[in-house]
Amino acid sequence: MLIGCCYLLITGSGTMEGKTIITGYFEGTEPFWEMEIKDNYVVLHCINDIVKDTLLLSRKQAHTETYAFQGNKIHGIVRHSDNGGCTLDITEEGSPTHEIYFAYRNVTYMGCGRLSLRNR
Repeated sequence: MLIGCCYLLITGSGTMEGKTIITGYFEGTEPFWEMEIKDNYVVLHCINDIVKDTLLLSRKQAHTETYAFQGNKIHGIVRHSDNGGCTLDITEEGSPTHEIYFAYRNVTYMGCGRLSLRNR
C-alpha cells in the first residue's frame, strides 16, 4: 500500500511553485532514527547513514491531512493524527501532531513528530 500511495505524487517541472512546502521534525525507534525537514529538504539520520534529499508531496487527501511524499532515496506518508497526538507514541517530542511512515533501503520505518505546511 505504501508504494501504491507514492505513485500518486505530483509530477511536473521540478519547481516548487504551486506545491506544498513542509517543515518539521520526526523521530522513531526500530532502530532509532531522526528526520529534520526544512522547506522540503530532508536530513535523515538512520543507523549509521545520513541521507540528504528533497521531497515532493502529493496533494492532500480529501477530508484528511494525509500526504504521500517521494525523494530520490526515501518515500512514504505523513498524516495528522485523528486524536490530535501520535498514536504510535514512540518519540520524546512533546505533543507530536503527526505520524510518519517511510521506506529507506527497503525497510519501513515509523515515527512521530511535528509538521507545518504552507503552499507556495
